[in-house]
Amino acid sequence: MTEKDQYLIDEFKTRLRLLIGKQNRLKDENKQLRDQLKGMQDELDVVRNENEILVKKYENLKLAKIFSASDDEKQDAKQVLNKIVREIDKCIAQLNV
Repeated sequence: MTEKDQYLIDEFKTRLRLLIGKQNRLKDENKQLRDQLKGMQDELDVVRNENEILVKKYENLKLAKIFSASDDEKQDAKQVLNKIVREIDKCIAQLNV
């Protein structure tokens, strides 16, 4: 084997070691990013659950406010509901024609 061949082999080994090192760093980075993504997905799930709970609480508060409303507000709510029921009845009548 000539000196030039030995030089090429050594150069190849050096580049191969560098490439393997880079691959290992990329594997580590990929694992970190996957772990970070998993953590963010878990956090998103928690936030979504909290949001769902808050929306339910908000709906319950709206209902509670309707029940604790003054007589005038109750009368207004009844009128709105009656209007909606009449519109629904009209739609049903049109469907039956």
